[in-house]
Amino acid sequence: MPDCNNIVRAMFFISLFGYARVLENGLVRTPPMGWMSWGYYMCGADCEQNPDKCLDEKLILSVADTFYNEGYQEAGFEYIIIDDCWSEHHRDRDGRLVPDSLRFPNGMKYISDYIHSRNLKFGMYTNVADVTCMRYQGSKGHFKVDADTFAQWGVDYIKVDGCFVGEQYLNNAYIHFGGYLNKTNRPMVYSCSWPYYIEFIHNKKPDYPTISKHCNLWRNYHDVVTSWSAVKNIIQHYEDEYSGLEKYHGPGHWNDPDMLIFGTDSLTEAQSKIHISVYAMLSAPLLLSCDMTRVKGYEKNLLLNLDLMAIARDPLGIMARPYRIDYITLWVKPRMPRKGDIYPSYSLALVNVSGQKRTITVRPSNYGLNCTDGYSVMDIFSKRFLKNITFEDSIDVTVPSEGKFGRSVDCDFKLFVGARKNKG
Repeated sequence: MPDCNNIVRAMFFISLFGYARVLENGLVRTPPMGWMSWGYYMCGADCEQNPDKCLDEKLILSVADTFYNEGYQEAGFEYIIIDDCWSEHHRDRDGRLVPDSLRFPNGMKYISDYIHSRNLKFGMYTNVADVTCMRYQGSKGHFKVDADTFAQWGVDYIKVDGCFVGEQYLNNAYIHFGGYLNKTNRPMVYSCSWPYYIEFIHNKKPDYPTISKHCNLWRNYHDVVTSWSAVKNIIQHYEDEYSGLEKYHGPGHWNDPDMLIFGTDSLTEAQSKIHISVYAMLSAPLLLSCDMTRVKGYEKNLLLNLDLMAIARDPLGIMARPYRIDYITLWVKPRMPRKGDIYPSYSLALVNVSGQKRTITVRPSNYGLNCTDGYSVMDIFSKRFLKNITFEDSIDVTVPSEGKFGRSVDCDFKLFVGARKNKG
């Protein structure tokens, strides 16, 4: 009998609701994790009228301090990314981008150095058009000088948007800008919004073989907003589009479902668990967007759950496959450790979309779990051992229709983790 060294990470939730020629710059071999300004702070330029949503130097440095001091860095959160609205509305006499002098008085190199001093990484934003989506300076006609500027500022991650341009220009611009980034000889993660604009603005099918050749990650669905319905729609999209997306997804090249909305008072505890756990199953980038001082205790516990983060950052980088079983979706994700190419470990997650309590029987062998040593099932949140099973056994799971957290919620979950059954 093979020594499978298998771990089954089985997540059970309740809620409503290969091939790739890739950019091989050696970066983001696991999905990037960090913080990005846009989802919560949006443009954030009017600091006098709206000081709680001010996108400025003080905010960015405070996120770096929080990551460094409160355990986020150890959990894998490392990128701190400034999105749109950071610049002046003009360039300098040499055609270079200029940070807003009031909100970023010490410049971007100062922020970059501060972030790097904490062994974290710095990200920025531009757009391939003349202006950004919020009408600040864009990079059209300045690809080389902007790539050089970002490199000189010590940027590690660049998000490039695609507003206000036509389809053909879009297809060429992302390739050309990526080329200029590579010529700087500074490693910079290249995040593209390319497929989103092709599909939802220009109504064409994205060319994922080409996109995955030139970008490290890419947005391909609508922006998340601070609501549970937006999260449900994103999860549903990735379930529906799995077969067209998974083969381009893996180390160094990731589908990006957009930011986590923790710390925004938008989700119940159960919804928060589903949000981050399904993203972990997808091997998706995990980028927070919030006031870090408003992250609730249960949200922080999830973000710092090293077992959950191990699923999210599994080196195989496989996007979990969804199986529809009546009203329930079962997500199945092969992961490390594995014995050769035959016996990977697994994570599983059940999502109930019916709004009613359901009982489901899951037989591991029906979903690719075939290690003859069997498996040991563990709860990933409580870290409790639950039971040993063979691959031919069945697991019965009852998924209730409402939560049990002392508040009105529309979802609940059960989350299990398992380790291989020891040989006698």
